[in-house]
Amino acid sequence: MENFENSSPGITLLGLGPGDPGLLTREAWDVLSDARVIYVRTMKHPVIESLPSHLIVKSFDHFYESAETFDEVYQHIVEQVLELANIPGGVLYAVPGHPFVAEATSIEISRRAIELQIPVRIIDGLSFIDSVLSLLKIDPLPKTAIVDSLDLITDQTPNFSPNMGAVIPQIYSKEIASDVKLILLVNYPDEHQVKLIHSAGT
Repeated sequence: MENFENSSPGITLLGLGPGDPGLLTREAWDVLSDARVIYVRTMKHPVIESLPSHLIVKSFDHFYESAETFDEVYQHIVEQVLELANIPGGVLYAVPGHPFVAEATSIEISRRAIELQIPVRIIDGLSFIDSVLSLLKIDPLPKTAIVDSLDLITDQTPNFSPNMGAVIPQIYSKEIASDVKLILLVNYPDEHQVKLIHSAGT
């Protein structure tokens, strides 16, 4: 882990966990308790209400309202965080779950920061995958595919064997659920059993 002084520029990427405040890591809580301002990708996360009361919380939700695509939203957030990294004390940027699990902004911020020689500190968080595995009571090894529903819809065909387990996150509407079902029917029989998990980790 790379540390930097409060007076120095830099970026801290912090995982807020899947939603239950009790699932925040001790390290994350210590960083949140010491911080003055935090930037969150979205306020639509259950743990936000339980953050330390002294924290000034700023979000990037306005980008979701003004941009036409998720890619545009993520690009705006990345540029903003990189800019904030140069202020005294740097920037604390928090995302749902783990900073590097199904989180496009953190990955791109980290990549760009390395190019720009900006110090980056990673504060791990429990991902939604951990909570899903606990609910299903399964071990993902040796063969479990994790495939974003939007990628699945774009590819129009499952890129994993029907003989292995599959976790398909980001099914946030009936339309996406319907599209995913039709695509899975390419490889799976009509009567194949699935489990639908809501709000894992909350």
